[in-house]
Amino acid sequence: MHKNRICCRYNQNTNQEYSIRGFREARVQKSTEEEIQNANNLVLDTRKKIEELLQNGKKVHIIWDFDGVLSNSRSDDVFTILNQDIAKYFSYEERLLLQIPENSLWLLPIAHNRGGRGKLCFPPKRFTQDIVTARSSVMAFRVHLFCLSWQLQMRWILFIGHQPKNESYRIIIRSLKDDPDYHVFCVDDSAKHIEAFKMISAEEGMESRTIGIVSPIIRTYTEEELKEYYIRVISADGADPIRIRDPSDDVNGFTVLPGGISQFQEQINALVRKQSGRGHHFELRKAFVKVFGEVGTGKFKTEEELENAMKEFIVGLWC
Repeated sequence: MHKNRICCRYNQNTNQEYSIRGFREARVQKSTEEEIQNANNLVLDTRKKIEELLQNGKKVHIIWDFDGVLSNSRSDDVFTILNQDIAKYFSYEERLLLQIPENSLWLLPIAHNRGGRGKLCFPPKRFTQDIVTARSSVMAFRVHLFCLSWQLQMRWILFIGHQPKNESYRIIIRSLKDDPDYHVFCVDDSAKHIEAFKMISAEEGMESRTIGIVSPIIRTYTEEELKEYYIRVISADGADPIRIRDPSDDVNGFTVLPGGISQFQEQINALVRKQSGRGHHFELRKAFVKVFGEVGTGKFKTEEELENAMKEFIVGLWC
């Protein structure tokens, strides 16, 4: 029995099902300190190349993969231990639609492009970025949430599903190749995608100005911790969003929507209604103040008087 199981309400039937049936053996291994250091060195070397190009008056564009590159590989690993069962994977992802994916090694040194007090490290007119990811459908929302949360300035985000990335690479390279100052990096955790990038670069005559980088997969969890994490996500129960703990890190946790996509829709619709109501209220209040004067000096001596008059006005419109 793993520790911290009491941190979340579990659906015992779901928990029992996965305990009995088990998962696919995926050989997910926690990264060693040496592997993490080597990966960090690769990121810093890449940053150094970017800085040298920018200092020499060149422009740099980066094509990022998402899972395993900008974010960690946890979602990809869950897909693997589920034996690539799309229905189960979507059910898992839909429960995490309000959870920002965890970032990986490439984010802060390069993609975030923010220094102290939000100062840009690279000039935005000469440093641009795109994302090409296999995510699609509702799972695309988590990429947008990630970019918004980290204030990532992305030119394009291409959600291609399980289609080859070749033509996405071609579209991007063609959009940049006529500017001789552009150098294009592509970072992906799959060697086959980097080979596709190199092939398209050669076909478009850009091989001398393109760099493909296979990003090593860094994991902060073991396979058993990953399986326990999945059980906690998929078996969380209740009517409200709930926080579960990370089996590999007691301090951190994840926000789970036990109701999945329907609960997410309810949350978003409630937020839209709330903001829309505030907007209508503010607009109506401005109109009343313009006609009747500021509260305390005009017709209405208190905010309560103004609010009551606004309510009467609204009721009158609908009666």
